[in-house]
Amino acid sequence: MCGIFGLIGKADHELGERVARCIRHRGPDDHGVWTSTAGTPVTLVNTRLAIIDLSPLGHMPMTTARGDVWIAYNGEVFNFAETRAELVKRGHTFRSNSDTEVIANAYEQWGDECVHRFRGMFAFLIWDVKNQRLFAARDRLGIKPLYWAETPRGLLLGSELKTLLATGFIKPELNLEALQHYLAFYSVPTPLTMLAGVNALPPGHCLSWDAGVRRVTVSQYWDVPSARPLRADEVEIKNELRRLLEESIRLRMIADVPVGAFLSGGVDSSAVVGLMTRIAGPQGRLKTFSIGFEAEGRRIDERSYAQIVAQRYNSDHTEVVVTGQQVADELDRIIWAMDQPTGDGLNTYLVSQATAKHVKVALSGLGGDELFAGYPQFKLLKQAADYDPLWRTLPNPVRAFMAVGARTASAATGRPGFSGAVAFAEDDFLGRYSRMRILFNEEARTRLLPPHVRGALGHTRPSRKLLEQFIRADEPEVIDRVTRLELKNYMAHTLLRDTDAMSMAHSLEVRVPLIDHKLVEFVTTIPAGLKLRNGQPKYLLTAALADVLPPAVINRRKQGFEMPVAAWMRGPLRPALDEVFSTRALERRGLFNAAEAQRLYQNFLQGEGPYMRVWSLAALELWLRKFVG
Repeated sequence: MCGIFGLIGKADHELGERVARCIRHRGPDDHGVWTSTAGTPVTLVNTRLAIIDLSPLGHMPMTTARGDVWIAYNGEVFNFAETRAELVKRGHTFRSNSDTEVIANAYEQWGDECVHRFRGMFAFLIWDVKNQRLFAARDRLGIKPLYWAETPRGLLLGSELKTLLATGFIKPELNLEALQHYLAFYSVPTPLTMLAGVNALPPGHCLSWDAGVRRVTVSQYWDVPSARPLRADEVEIKNELRRLLEESIRLRMIADVPVGAFLSGGVDSSAVVGLMTRIAGPQGRLKTFSIGFEAEGRRIDERSYAQIVAQRYNSDHTEVVVTGQQVADELDRIIWAMDQPTGDGLNTYLVSQATAKHVKVALSGLGGDELFAGYPQFKLLKQAADYDPLWRTLPNPVRAFMAVGARTASAATGRPGFSGAVAFAEDDFLGRYSRMRILFNEEARTRLLPPHVRGALGHTRPSRKLLEQFIRADEPEVIDRVTRLELKNYMAHTLLRDTDAMSMAHSLEVRVPLIDHKLVEFVTTIPAGLKLRNGQPKYLLTAALADVLPPAVINRRKQGFEMPVAAWMRGPLRPALDEVFSTRALERRGLFNAAEAQRLYQNFLQGEGPYMRVWSLAALELWLRKFVG
């Protein structure tokens, strides 16, 4: 796991060293700068977190034996041993035992098609010396990030926005189109970033540039396949799922350093810990890590479940109690770690901070909710679809009368109640999904953004339109549609991006076995009724792991991972928020209608409205101060 940077159009060793210092947190064990003036000037930079082949032979940037290919690389390709064996048969020679050298030789052998050979998480830059060509790629699900920008002084690419800003080639300006979607999703969807002129390479995409054309080309090499339900019985499907889970976790335990695991006490992290322990055998106790809270978070504290799993598998378990004061004290560094503004990520920052004191690598259960219908919206949207034909049989005048009556009742009580239910029923699938996932809808954004900002936005694509690109006509089943939306939007743009940024801020590599691409491809063939059966989320996953998961974990009430952020915002974080939402600060920034932003804040302090709206606005303002000014 590393930090990477590339500059095509200028060979500048001093600039490379400056960039390396900026991303040292991504690779504190070693760093390298390679420059070339043979043909197109090039600068490649790598900071290294040594995980596989800890020797100096793993130094990066790295070249092949013939010196025709140079690579800067971030990530892990877990099937590198078998790919290496095939390359050896084809005449390639290797000096190291690293997966980096395997990727470079794979490109030398197969060209751009090499990406189809890799199983893992990666973002890499390859400079093809012979053909004077750049080839870059990002893993299929978007676990590792890659940003790029064309400037008058050259093409920039890097692991973080901070990397590109460190060159001084980019003027840090807010991207208003990204702002619009950030308000909707409290994260920035690819290919946008919050900086104008800077792009994010989408998951499953590659990028190329050659000296002859001198133009960036972006193309897609993989996507989540359309759902094609298997014609197999439940036992066969369950057995194959179990095999793929074990295979994925076994691959992600490959390392030349100790490997630990996050353990929240939910089904997903418990499954990962249980399978890791069984695969490892009696070689040593697995180190597991969980976080808990003081009195304000007692209701959502899951440590008791994590302890059940830790005791069952005799793990070396570490609990970290997080306080609001700790978050307040760390706030400046948390904002720096975000790299892009986000309303999420606090949990990963805090558990990574504790975990990195003990291990360099940790496995996470991220992805289980998205793949196996774990979130409440799967059940609610499925129920809405089931009842939709009955609702549509009501005459239009009756439905209209109910809607008017519901709005009247809502206005009288000040609460949406029945009005919200009627509006939900009247909507189509994507409208219902948007109500559950979008933070600030179009109406709320209109109130929040002043006229000059709305005017500058012009005719940018509405956030609902952004979601429409993930809907496939050949996927009529609601569960499959929600799965694709969760994987392509929420998981890719929020969960995975935040996991990378927050863990690498502490020089910790987080591996996510539940979204191995072969596992994802298989899960798309599982009939929807085996993911959500009779309202039970993750039915097949828990059935496949019945011998691994303690009954207390299987039978517990579904609870997504939560933190007492609202309590912290009314407590230790309040001085910072008071300043952010002050008239002076809001008018100085000029980005939001001050009266509306303050109304949201005051309503939150009085116990009304979701904390996420307020927190996402505060995180944005604090990020702007640090990265834009």
